[in-house]
Amino acid sequence: MQISSRSLPIASSTLRTLITELGSECQNVTALIYQLQSPHLSARQQAEILAELLSATIHLNVHCGDDFQELIAEEMEKLPDDDEQ
Repeated sequence: MQISSRSLPIASSTLRTLITELGSECQNVTALIYQLQSPHLSARQQAEILAELLSATIHLNVHCGDDFQELIAEEMEKLPDDDEQ
């Protein structure tokens, strides 16, 4: 399932893009984990999958840094407070 940035109810286009990219990378990680679960992997295949998984987790770590977290917090602050309604 591909995530479309247009379907996200987020005001910030930057945050929409980052969330879409995060979803894609998470799908990639999930696919790599499923590949690792294959019972008939050669050592070379396992090493290739692990290398891709390492790269993906580094990307996720960088992607989900302070700037991303700040954009999410700013978006949350824009939401109406349900308690006030």
